[in-house]
Amino acid sequence: MGDLKVSVAGLAVSAGTPQLVSGEIWFTLGGVDFPGAHWTDSPVSVLGSMGEALRSAASGEVGEVYFFEGPYYVQLTPRLAGAPADVEVEVAAVCDRAHQLSGTGGGDVEARCVVPLHALQRHYADVLVELGGWARQHGHAEVAAVLARMASPARPPSCDG
Repeated sequence: MGDLKVSVAGLAVSAGTPQLVSGEIWFTLGGVDFPGAHWTDSPVSVLGSMGEALRSAASGEVGEVYFFEGPYYVQLTPRLAGAPADVEVEVAAVCDRAHQLSGTGGGDVEARCVVPLHALQRHYADVLVELGGWARQHGHAEVAAVLARMASPARPPSCDG
């Protein structure tokens, strides 16, 4: 997807319940791998925080994608334009080695790019579908179900009483 790509590789699923997925996940922003190529982390957790960050960005608020190993996060800052289809997101890869609170401007920006919000949302959905296929192919129904829920758009609350 142009200047931004989310990569996931080397996945393994724990034998316990709930099943935990470990593996590699990293972002490539304008040719820079962040936090680094083949970064080892919890890919489903990182993608879960990405879903939350995308929802925030779609609401006009700053969202953050957290890595759970190390002082890294990716900040999504919406740049509002005329129509919802024109919204762009500034994506900043931040290393917060000083352990400052994220969202306060702390840390060093290691890479940055601007992408259309709808393209980033589509890329996110594609990554989830790809991982769901991997999970089904390898017999991890529980993981596939979690990924399918993450890929589904949020349903509005029911007004039935």
